Amino acid sequence: LIIVILFVGASLFTDNFCTLYNVTNLMKQCAIIGVMAAAQTMIIITGGIDISGGAITGLSCMVLALLQRDTHMNMWITLLIAVIIAIAVGFLNGIIIYDLQVPPMIATLGMQTIVRGFVKIISNALTVTGIDQRILSMGNTNVFGVLPVLAIIWAIVAVIIWFILKYAIFGRSLYVLGSGVEVAKLSGIKVRKMFYATYAGAGLLYGIAGIMLAARVQSALPTGGEGYDMNAIAAAVIGGASLAGGKGTVTGTVLGTILMVLINNAGVQFGLNTHVLEITSGVL
Repeated sequence: LIIVILFVGASLFTDNFCTLYNVTNLMKQCAIIGVMAAAQTMIIITGGIDISGGAITGLSCMVLALLQRDTHMNMWITLLIAVIIAIAVGFLNGIIIYDLQVPPMIATLGMQTIVRGFVKIISNALTVTGIDQRILSMGNTNVFGVLPVLAIIWAIVAVIIWFILKYAIFGRSLYVLGSGVEVAKLSGIKVRKMFYATYAGAGLLYGIAGIMLAARVQSALPTGGEGYDMNAIAAAVIGGASLAGGKGTVTGTVLGTILMVLINNAGVQFGLNTHVLEITSGVL
């Protein structure tokens, strides 16, 4: 209801909000955060949290750009390597959290700092260009002139995660795990494998988001993905995911993502101060 009211209000009382350019731009803004928020939803359902998502997304983006600029590898191989690295970092998060018993917030905060430093080392803290034109065009291409490719990727990811959470054994196990580790063990769930798979799966989505980020920004920044993790967490929580675990849906997360981006976009159209919009998002 809030989304509808905001959309209608901005359409009626601003000149540029309901234009084709702005609506497609709105969908592109939602897409990257939306994919990351889907990953956060799975983790939050287990009772965890992942602050390293934005850093891993930035790492995937930077690895992709460096490989394509400095090597003669096939484009698809560079995409695969970038995603595999993101999966590996996510998997490492799972090991640290489960086997070393480090609280998720502390483990992923540490991982965020490590990854950020690593990205700046491999890039010399410089923006990297030279990304394959086929990837760059993905950031500017609209199917039928109205539906951005990035938004289509987000929709596909959302549908897959929705299906997993609603119908797959793995998805249902996430909710049990969110009720408590001991409850999950008594239910016959292999908890260690669930932790590994959840955080590695989140890494997969961050890797995809990194490729989308490269297409959106048309380059790789040493600060790529900065702030995206908190937006993704906020989108999941606004959409109904409980930080206590055991509760959350992808449909809610999609709406949370749209609401967050819509507030900022509409606020800009109304000419509001960007710092005020930051406060508004925080209050929400």
